[in-house]
Amino acid sequence: MAVIAFIGFGELASALAEGLMGQGHELRAYLRSSPSPERLTRLHGASVAHSAEPSEVLEGAEIVLVTVPGSACLEVAEMVVPRLSPGALYVDLATATPEDKMTASRLVAPDPASPGYAGAGPDYVDAAVLGTVVVSGHRVPILACGPGAQRFEALAAAHGLVVSTLDAPPGQAALVKLLRSVFLKGRDALILEMMLAARRHGLHEAVVQSIDTPAERVSFPALVQRVLCSLALHAGRRGEELAQTGRILEEAGIDPGLSLAGAQALRELAALDLPEYFGHERPADAQAVLAEIDRRWPKGR
Repeated sequence: MAVIAFIGFGELASALAEGLMGQGHELRAYLRSSPSPERLTRLHGASVAHSAEPSEVLEGAEIVLVTVPGSACLEVAEMVVPRLSPGALYVDLATATPEDKMTASRLVAPDPASPGYAGAGPDYVDAAVLGTVVVSGHRVPILACGPGAQRFEALAAAHGLVVSTLDAPPGQAALVKLLRSVFLKGRDALILEMMLAARRHGLHEAVVQSIDTPAERVSFPALVQRVLCSLALHAGRRGEELAQTGRILEEAGIDPGLSLAGAQALRELAALDLPEYFGHERPADAQAVLAEIDRRWPKGR
């Protein structure tokens, strides 16, 4: 079976290692410093050998799983590349910028047309985790693109991992992850703003229960459809309501930055006169609404 090397060993690597253990693979991890007792327990629990010497970890490794913070993406690539086996699969799971992923891909797998190219080298995969390890464990969804993506998808399927490929150059999987964060991480910040204000008004339990309705228990595609088609007609009214909410937050001593920014965005959308375009009838096609917003929305706004 394969030698699989982890660069870094946090929550994601621990989950993937637990899914891979017991399949006959040799699992190794590179750790820059001595592991904490908790991390040591996770390493032993998944039968992962560890070392602070990268050459020991990478020697003969067929798959290298990079699970470091995005800020270390390029530093790790520069460290690992001289030690990679020619046919290794370098899977970059760092949450880095698309630009850094593209640069890392060039470090790992240079363009054959580039000066000094020495023949077949490792395959690079830009991989983005699109779920929560706490919920899904080693079966957390991963989106992959780049030259080694299809090879990674095939290997992952054989090893119980959940990988889908995007036919795109390196950096695009990272871009998908960052774009979805507008909603997912923005949502987290909005929940914090809402709940803190609700608590100060003594209404946090009532607010939570008021949102726990069938209307909110829909798939995300259905939510996007509903929201965009509604905004085509009602952006102005919703913007004003959100502006009023901002004043209530201020009364509770909460900075309403997110709410007021949302109110401003909805006001700007209302200024595009979409109700007139759609004949003051609720449109049925969210993609048509989005296309018209995109056509009218001022660039750089």
